[in-house]
Amino acid sequence: MGKRKAFHGWRGFVPGLGFAVFGATLALASPAAAQDHQYSAEQIQAGYRIYVGQCQLCHGFNGDGIARVSLSRQQFPRAVTDDDIRKAITTGNPAGMPPFTLKAEELDGLVAFIRSGMDQTGTGFRLGDAMHGKTIYESAGCATCHRLDGKGPRTAPALDDIGSARRPGQILTALTDPTKGTMPINRAVTIVTTDGRTIVGRRFNEDTFSVQLIDQQENMRSIQKSDIRRYEVSMTPRMPSYKGRLNEAELADLLAYLVSLRGK
Repeated sequence: MGKRKAFHGWRGFVPGLGFAVFGATLALASPAAAQDHQYSAEQIQAGYRIYVGQCQLCHGFNGDGIARVSLSRQQFPRAVTDDDIRKAITTGNPAGMPPFTLKAEELDGLVAFIRSGMDQTGTGFRLGDAMHGKTIYESAGCATCHRLDGKGPRTAPALDDIGSARRPGQILTALTDPTKGTMPINRAVTIVTTDGRTIVGRRFNEDTFSVQLIDQQENMRSIQKSDIRRYEVSMTPRMPSYKGRLNEAELADLLAYLVSLRGK
């Protein structure tokens, strides 16, 4: 386990794995800067243990314990590449980040855990070429169902901020095993109303009294539950699995592109 180096700039000291450079410009750690990087389950899990022991006290359980920093969303001052993150950990900064001495494998694990969106399940993944991933997104038929940048149908969830909304491992699971990876709220539903109408669509919201969905004609519907005779949630995803349809390199490129989509 690594040990902290002596740190003498104690005024305003913020211990932990800080990227807390106060007043610095907030940077987004773009996956495009981490092309062809493999993050194994073992590395992510090892990084989680190091994070809990040395970083969580200040950065918090979700990595957002320091102002203007969110490790889980890859938002922190200055650091962009994996090497930038390593440098921030090992050198610290005069604004309050102490330097840490870690073994190479410990440092790699910590970077992997941060890159995973702080995924405690430790799902391994590889990030490829995001620019090529955009081409794959267009050629593989993703735009047939998903909406992006105001273009495309509404029959599947919009992906403008998918890189912030879901962790890389979760996105990869949705691509390769959509039965397991589809979020419950996004599952297709079939509703039969008390007056005999059948409505099929994608649910996007539900509360105690009503269900909101987008039907197959892309109309937004709000239906009172008191008007529903039968309500079925499909466990069979409409999205196809891309496992076998895309090779490992293509999946890595597509994943890098999707992870880079973080809204505007």
